[in-house]
Amino acid sequence: MPENRKAVYAAFDIYPSSKGAATHITHMARGLFRYFGDGALLTLGNQASAETEYDGPHMACRFIQQIPNYLERAQAFTGFVERTVETMPNLDAVHYRDIWSALGLLKSARAYKTIFEVNGLPSIELPYHYPSVSNDLLARLKTLENRCLAESDCIIVPSYIIREALLNRGVDQNKLTVIPNGANPVTEVCAPVTSLGEYIIYFGAVQAWQGVDVLIKSMSLLRDVSNLKLLICCSSKPRHTKELRRLSRRLGIESRIIWKYQLDKTQLKRYIQGAAISIAPLSECNRNIAQGCSPLKIFESMACGTAVVASNIPAVEEILQDGESGMLVKPDRPQELARAIRLLLEYPEYRSKLANNAHKLIKDKFNWTKIGQQLDAVYATLNSDPNK
Repeated sequence: MPENRKAVYAAFDIYPSSKGAATHITHMARGLFRYFGDGALLTLGNQASAETEYDGPHMACRFIQQIPNYLERAQAFTGFVERTVETMPNLDAVHYRDIWSALGLLKSARAYKTIFEVNGLPSIELPYHYPSVSNDLLARLKTLENRCLAESDCIIVPSYIIREALLNRGVDQNKLTVIPNGANPVTEVCAPVTSLGEYIIYFGAVQAWQGVDVLIKSMSLLRDVSNLKLLICCSSKPRHTKELRRLSRRLGIESRIIWKYQLDKTQLKRYIQGAAISIAPLSECNRNIAQGCSPLKIFESMACGTAVVASNIPAVEEILQDGESGMLVKPDRPQELARAIRLLLEYPEYRSKLANNAHKLIKDKFNWTKIGQQLDAVYATLNSDPNK
């Protein structure tokens, strides 16, 4: 029986999960469903997931088939999205965050409006996951991306760097809207994690562009800082950290690094709040510089009132002001990162100033309520445009 839904949010991501993408999906989908009154969330799932479940008027549908090959899995998800949407004849809007969802939604005859949320594109990101990917495949992916960008009614990006990258690909500037990532300011203070002593924290995924190897190298330059630990809260499974753990052993600092995996949000927030500093050591690579990014780990650290040291790249400069709301260092330089960490450890008053200013930024500018208002404005513009 067809589902009487007004809106769909689709994402080629496992949901729920401990990754930052899942947090973003939660808030953007809620904004979509709130505006249109109800909705369906279409995502990947794992064996522990329910294929279909309901949360009040909202519905979650998951594609759970385990297909190891990335492209085969992506194509199967496109078919899943298309079949599911065919049961929803009364849709007003579909919002998607990848080309695989878009290809199942961008039909030649459609009554609903389309919103493409571009956080990253596979032609840029796949080589980091699959180094042997061919140039021919990347060219074909780029063709698909260009089609999705051209046929979508509206495109949302989380940073001006990504906006510039899409303009350089010929995207109509009138279709582009920048809506940054965000976080809800944390007001309650969790009980401190006293068992770890003094520690700095990295949390998130560990792909090469995250620069976690640089952070580990910087820790080897802080051996003289008595009892300092590095806590790495990894959003993926232990097998993805083998090379990084091997690096820490080679540097002789394995005992100073604590690994946690796939923590829930409550646990993670407690560790972020208890850290002396949160580190975002993003690498200076094509993915971060040419394409751009908007690291959720920075926003969530700011929201927890924890001082941030991050790489000084354009996307980060959109969020933090060096010396006022964070400390920015040249990327891929362990010595400079270690120097910044040492400085903030030695001057707790300065550290508190950065943390307090960053927390205020979240309250005033980067909270999810304000992000939701910006999203509402996009939906309202689409609804009022007679040419759409």
